[in-house]
Amino acid sequence: MNIAVYGAGSTGCYLAATLLLADLDVSLICRERIKRSIIDNNGIHISDYQGMSQSVMPTKMITAIEQTTNISAHFDVVFVTVKCHQIKQSYPQLLSITHANSSIVFMQNGLGSFDDAAHHLPDRKCYQGITPFNVLQLANARFHKGTEGQFIWPRCQHTLQISHAMLQRGLSCQLHDDMAAVINGKLLLNLNNALNAICDLPIQAQLKQRPLRRLLAQAMQEWLKVCQQTNRPVAQFTKVPPNWVPVILSLPNGLFSMLAKSMLDIDPNARSSMWEDLQAKRLTEIDYLNGAVVKLGQQYHVATPINQRICAAIKKIEQGETVDISQLNSNRLTD
Repeated sequence: MNIAVYGAGSTGCYLAATLLLADLDVSLICRERIKRSIIDNNGIHISDYQGMSQSVMPTKMITAIEQTTNISAHFDVVFVTVKCHQIKQSYPQLLSITHANSSIVFMQNGLGSFDDAAHHLPDRKCYQGITPFNVLQLANARFHKGTEGQFIWPRCQHTLQISHAMLQRGLSCQLHDDMAAVINGKLLLNLNNALNAICDLPIQAQLKQRPLRRLLAQAMQEWLKVCQQTNRPVAQFTKVPPNWVPVILSLPNGLFSMLAKSMLDIDPNARSSMWEDLQAKRLTEIDYLNGAVVKLGQQYHVATPINQRICAAIKKIEQGETVDISQLNSNRLTD
């Protein structure tokens, strides 16, 4: 089984290293900058907030799709780890490196980027997977997992093989039959990506401040109302049901600290991927996260004022403007 990680950046390199540690045949399709960093630092180095640290050197790194003819005619499995807004331009290359029995697993957060994959990739098995934890790219080709969780993929022949290989090596992932519910549940948590980027604090420090938690709770409540209105299932990612998460976030600091210890059991330096994108002056995925909530809210007549203001704030930051997070409680950002 030939596996490719297409668009290997922070999450992609962490995924590739995990698959390589499971003794699977993996090729990285990445930018020259990533390839050079891996070579210069003698491999990919992954670590996590619990002290895990491992290294592995990939032997197959591709920086131009044309090079695939020298390595493998086609890949059996391709994990797509580019950003949501880069999906559409990837379809021709994904077709060229796969075959009729290939599985293409799209690992993007949020809603919308996967919608037309099946139309643009005929005769391919297209799936959605997610990475429910934070990965931060550090110096020296190190990719650090700052929060808990494991890769989640749909249950199919290829992922069953991969899961078995990982289990044999003491690694783990989750396979699900209902990925729609998983995607919806993950979006509930991903609504914090933008708030974390706006407040410019590590996630742990952010969660210790009740005003910031209450903003997140309001954004989550809007998404839960949309899900209720549209009969969308929402998978549970925390120790409490999804509807209880905003309630716990809104509690006074003392009660929150007692009831939500797992939320604070993360790397003290962990930040959201959107914060990382803004620091690098890259386009964010806001339209597929909070923006998706707003779009569906408008379609089904559910008010989403907090998510609207969050989207407006991120757009302003993308344009180089400064945003005061206290403005999210006003109407100024929706003008």
